[in-house]
Amino acid sequence: MFSINTITLSDGVACGPVLNYRKSAEVEEKKDVPPEKRGAERAQLEESLSVSLNEIQSLVGEVRKSLGDDKASIFECHADIISDEEFQHDMFSLIEEKGYSAAYAASVIAEQNALEMEELDDPYFKERAADFRDIGQRIVSHLTKEQNGTEEEFPPHKAVVVAESLSPGETIRFYKPNLLGFIVAKGGKNSHAAILARSIGVPAVVVSENMLSLLKDTTMVVLNIENDTLIVEPDRKTIEKAEKIQTVQENRKIRLKKLKGKPAVTKDNHRFKLYANSGSMKDLAAVTAEQPDGIGLFRTEFLFMEQSSLPNEEIQAAYYAKVLESLDGKPVIFRLLDIGGDKPLPYMPHPKEKNPFLGWRGIRFLLDNGEILRTQIRSMLIASASTHQTVRIMVPMVSCVSEMKAVHDIIKEEQKSIGGDAIPGMMVETPAAAMNVLNFKDLSGFISIGSNDLTQYTVAVDRESEVLRRLYSEFHPSVLQLMYRAVTDAGKVGMETGICGEFAGRPEGAVLLAGIGFDELSMSAGSIPAVKEILRNCSFTELQDLTKAVIKLPDAESVQQKAHNFLEERGLLL
Repeated sequence: MFSINTITLSDGVACGPVLNYRKSAEVEEKKDVPPEKRGAERAQLEESLSVSLNEIQSLVGEVRKSLGDDKASIFECHADIISDEEFQHDMFSLIEEKGYSAAYAASVIAEQNALEMEELDDPYFKERAADFRDIGQRIVSHLTKEQNGTEEEFPPHKAVVVAESLSPGETIRFYKPNLLGFIVAKGGKNSHAAILARSIGVPAVVVSENMLSLLKDTTMVVLNIENDTLIVEPDRKTIEKAEKIQTVQENRKIRLKKLKGKPAVTKDNHRFKLYANSGSMKDLAAVTAEQPDGIGLFRTEFLFMEQSSLPNEEIQAAYYAKVLESLDGKPVIFRLLDIGGDKPLPYMPHPKEKNPFLGWRGIRFLLDNGEILRTQIRSMLIASASTHQTVRIMVPMVSCVSEMKAVHDIIKEEQKSIGGDAIPGMMVETPAAAMNVLNFKDLSGFISIGSNDLTQYTVAVDRESEVLRRLYSEFHPSVLQLMYRAVTDAGKVGMETGICGEFAGRPEGAVLLAGIGFDELSMSAGSIPAVKEILRNCSFTELQDLTKAVIKLPDAESVQQKAHNFLEERGLLL
């Protein structure tokens, strides 16, 4: 028996034999189709696109019935991509102009789009790469008559499925009665495959790629019996323990469902607001289903990235109005376009930077592209005026007071002609902003800490680095001390305080952040019930005492362990 470190994508304990999922072979590179046969290749591709679209539309209906509108929207997005004229045109061009085969053209364009997504900094968009690969595989499967194993039930027996990566389509097509869990080498918590795994209640973890070779078919494993751990070839005692935990988990699911609609109030009557993060209009069904207190981060980048040119004022205003209306008057915090540096818009030229994380991004990019900034602010004000709801406008990557003043002044200027009600706020992602909150008191109505970037800038570790992964941790006492300083200072001058990184959705993170004294915690919608249960079973006083104790500890490991012990002692991890 030995253990492997993992990252948990979907909570829960799984126990059973491993079965490796082997995908079909790569598409043959064929770029020599003679001109007289290219019309036939295009016709084959058109037929495959039509069949694929019908197949996905059918899948949308099935997923809607079994998992709800929010999960069905994942595949509605796939249907939108397949139907997209530009996506199709790119494939047809490779056939007609360069002599690519239909299958190779589809494979190339899908992979190009996937690679563009992977180059982006934002984890939400990075994880969309799997969607394009899933679409490409689907189209190619109909062209090559390979069904990638979908005609037979997989897994054919109860098993923990192991794969280098999994697409949303593969995740949803597996035979659920036999599916015990997933182990993958690629994929993040925001990937659609991870979201679907959580939705269907299947545990899933990520291990390093070189560890996959240890997981041969029939090898017994236990997932998550300990935090972020995979046990290989467990003994009988470990298996029995896993089975007991699984029974407890089933009871917990029933218990959490009963909390829907109830407030996050501690035992000593301190109220926290639990908000949800959202990436696009298609996420809103999942958000509203969990009945959050509002949206703590609405990423506006998706609207810009799904266009072939900059969306105009009319398109943006209608989009923001729909978002506001979907939340029925609950607060929505819109983050201004957070683009630039390592995640440029495809239709805007952008200089290559040696260190894009420290480069031309966020508000820096927007201030140098004033029309984009002003149009977005005007659109939000129009949405506010039409819906009679306040918009909260969050400014990303703030480090200087002058940056917030520029946004504040544009809002005031445009309100004179448009009307609407807007509250500007700053995203605290840099130590410079965290240490200087008091000087923003007349310019910012709220702060929202972006824990991902604040961590990477504080500990000087690229959050995407595989080599330095062990050094990157939001539990680092210096990161928590900066948060504590920012929240304390904001409270002195009447600013609302929130956090919108996924750190708030982790049980150990949630208790520490609550103890810091944030007004609201924003997270993935699916994390809300578990965090709510934790807060309702603690007193605010003991949460404060915990946080004050851990920020004096020497390292991230000891901080996380103390928070974990706090939860375990109270039976709040299961």
